[in-house]
Amino acid sequence: MRTPHQNLTESFPELKEAFHHLKVNDHHFQHVLKQYEELDTQVHKVDHEQEAMSDIELEKVKKERVALKDTLYTLMTKCKAEMNL
Repeated sequence: MRTPHQNLTESFPELKEAFHHLKVNDHHFQHVLKQYEELDTQVHKVDHEQEAMSDIELEKVKKERVALKDTLYTLMTKCKAEMNL
């Protein structure tokens, strides 16, 4: 099953300002975002048959991507609350 890239600002439009603030100002957020984007690209390539991966490995990568997305969401909601965005 093909999945689209998981764009965070599309997934969480209410957190767009927090996303941009953290992307520019928070090194931890930047690091987690980079990891997330790398995994998302990897999943996208496998889904579009540009790379090969076992089903078990793909499931593991998808679970890691979800965990990173949860972390990014938590950081963005915390930022939004703290900055009243």
